[in-house]
Amino acid sequence: MFYEEKKLSEFTDSEWEQVCMRCGKCCMIKFQENNVIHFSNLICDFYDLTKGTCSCYKTRLQNPSTHCVKVDMNLLENSLDLLPPDCAYRLLYEGKKLPDYHPLVSGKPNSVIKAKKTVTCLPVKHEREHNKDFEEFLKKVQSGKWSMEKCLEKIEKLKKKQAIIYLETYQTTTKN
Repeated sequence: MFYEEKKLSEFTDSEWEQVCMRCGKCCMIKFQENNVIHFSNLICDFYDLTKGTCSCYKTRLQNPSTHCVKVDMNLLENSLDLLPPDCAYRLLYEGKKLPDYHPLVSGKPNSVIKAKKTVTCLPVKHEREHNKDFEEFLKKVQSGKWSMEKCLEKIEKLKKKQAIIYLETYQTTTKN
């Protein structure tokens, strides 16, 4: 296969696209503290959780409301930690083999889904969903119709419902 015979930098655009497993992990909102990257339960608003694809893939880099970063050689060389260790691009960049569930290895386009290696198998939610309930809460508080006791009760419920959870955590490969 081409990915075993060529360097990543030699891939055609078509070959580069074939390497992507469509797992969606690069679309997860990440937080970094010290030398640890946390992949959270929040995902880009443009990621279609029913289809498992980006809803604006072709224009994502021109859209100012996306936080999208292009996965290319520059990213691999300078910001590798933005990709999880099981990302196909990262694996090839690090000289490792693609997993058996990768479509180029299995020959089956849905093998990543069947292996449950996509974000559609994780308890993720869009950023806008996370923020919507909080914004509605603030409007109610600002209306002045709620007592302090009711506000505190609602805050506790909101904290439980809207908690940001780290679904995957990885040690960075670069030193700070």
